[in-house]
Amino acid sequence: MVTIAGQGGPSPAPFLLIWGLLALVGGAALVTRGVSERIRAIVVEGLATKPTQQARAQAVPLGFTRLIGSVFLVCGMVAIPLSIAMLVRS
Repeated sequence: MVTIAGQGGPSPAPFLLIWGLLALVGGAALVTRGVSERIRAIVVEGLATKPTQQARAQAVPLGFTRLIGSVFLVCGMVAIPLSIAMLVRS
C-alpha cells in the first residue's frame, strides 16, 4: 500500500484514515455493554419468524459482540497511524 501512494494516481491514505476513524469509533461503541446488548436484541428480534435460530442467537454470549468490537478497535488503531504515515510521505 505504501508503493501505491508513491505512484501518480490518487492516494488511498484519506480513505484509510476515514475507515480507521470509523472502525475506532464503531469498535469502541461495540465494546460497551449497552451497545452490545442492543445489537444482540436487534438480531434476536429480527429472527422472530425462525424460533430455532432465535434460540441459538440468544445462546451466544454477550462477549462475542464485544470481541468483534475489540477487533474493530485494534484495526482502527493500526489504520490511523498507517494512513497518517502515508499522508506525510505523499
